Amino acid sequence: MNWRDTLKEEIRHLTIARRLRIRFDQNKCAGVWQCYEACPIGCWTPDLEARKAIFRDEGRCIACGACVLQCPQGAIELTT
Repeated sequence: MNWRDTLKEEIRHLTIARRLRIRFDQNKCAGVWQCYEACPIGCWTPDLEARKAIFRDEGRCIACGACVLQCPQGAIELTT
């Protein structure tokens, strides 16, 4: 593979990554708040009264997937 092919492949991966978004099902949330602890950007807030997480800053989210990996309930997914 030459450098042009490598560059094209990297551009393809970046294009896909920019379209990724977080989908959060609050009904599945058990209030463990590992998403809140794992997020490097701070897009999650714990709601202590409801014992749920709140995805509050979608515009800042970089869709890194840290919250997805940490959610024990499967309430968070990466989608395109």
